Amino acid sequence: MKYLRKFETEAEYSAATIYTPSVSLIADDMSVKFDQYVPTPTHEYVEIAGLKWATMNVGANSVTDTGLYFQWGDTQGYTADQVGSGEGNKYFGWEDYKYGSSAPFSKYDNDGKTVLDLEDDAARANWGGSWRMPTKDEYVALGAAVNTAWTASYQGSGVSGLVCTDKTDSSKVLFFPAAGSCFNGSVGRVGNLGYYWSSSLYTNSVQYACYLLSTSGGAYWDSYNDRCNGFPVRPVIG
Repeated sequence: MKYLRKFETEAEYSAATIYTPSVSLIADDMSVKFDQYVPTPTHEYVEIAGLKWATMNVGANSVTDTGLYFQWGDTQGYTADQVGSGEGNKYFGWEDYKYGSSAPFSKYDNDGKTVLDLEDDAARANWGGSWRMPTKDEYVALGAAVNTAWTASYQGSGVSGLVCTDKTDSSKVLFFPAAGSCFNGSVGRVGNLGYYWSSSLYTNSVQYACYLLSTSGGAYWDSYNDRCNGFPVRPVIG
């Protein structure tokens, strides 16, 4: 990283992103500490319930785009076109789950871990910075902070899903497309159900992890399902 740079004009200086190293200067028994500059997140977000929630999924190009599907604890995501039972496709079954086909699993089973390590967090691995997957409790807190509604066509896009509007500020809106899920070589329930992984293990039975389920009948913020299933991921910072 370069700490010295010459600016030819005031406008060039104003437009630049300035980083300062985390160092301490000491002179005449007085000290001054410069904390490192933290860049603004590179993905759009709205702040609700104390967290910055990304407005789109990992791998998505817009708020109505599905993005990528992930098994819980795997940082490699797949598009719907890559899901199948043929050679070169992602099956999304226990057969191709990275931590094993049944209990005891090679990780997140009898190891005391109840939340994904950041090395296994799809949001952190794909977006970097401070982005991560929300925990189950953070999804529950989001549910308490928003009014929810199901739409068959978000902003005229033809994409159905869950609309979450901050109870105290109606300008803050999140949309979770009903992207369905992947299991045993197929993508199902697209347009009818939305599944979104949390980073939390379902500790009562470690073959499951916790997720947000949305339907036309409502949102269920602390559901759980097989870790090998493929769901989208919605990142947060906080």
